[in-house]
Amino acid sequence: MAEIPEAPYPRGEAAVLLRNPLHVDAHVLIEPIVLDTIKRHRQRSFTSPEAGGILLGYRRGFHLHLVHATEPGKKDRMTRTSFRREDGSHAAHALALWRRTDHEIDYLGEWHTHPETSPQPSTIDRRAWQEILRKRAETFVFLIMGTESTFWAGCGIGREIRETDEATVEETLMAEDHR
Repeated sequence: MAEIPEAPYPRGEAAVLLRNPLHVDAHVLIEPIVLDTIKRHRQRSFTSPEAGGILLGYRRGFHLHLVHATEPGKKDRMTRTSFRREDGSHAAHALALWRRTDHEIDYLGEWHTHPETSPQPSTIDRRAWQEILRKRAETFVFLIMGTESTFWAGCGIGREIRETDEATVEETLMAEDHR
């Protein structure tokens, strides 16, 4: 479970660096704008529905660099305990960024919220992620935001999904040097 730093972010602590558990010495770097977007949709009241979107960013070998998260659209289905992405704005946004960056920004995964402090993936979550993994032979990131500032994150490829770990301070500093 990772903790999101509160905004404004102190210099050098802006991003969250996680270990990619599927590849030795690989990481997932999550920019603060991604965390801010997701954090805005936390289910802080008993009537708040689940929300979600897609994660966009760069593939750098086995490293994943998350730079953008889409927000729920009007046609998405949202209830207290479920989110189903159905609005075309997610795909349109991904395509626009892909074109604007000369095909460098890619679809890296999915995010959604859960109405619990320490979120864990449900069977429904894992089934949906397996569908994504069956379609493309690349590593993807899956993120679930809880009601506070903690989230569950995992990486998947093929039939395997594993939870990430936070990286060490040394790894974080090394990633900051290479941004």
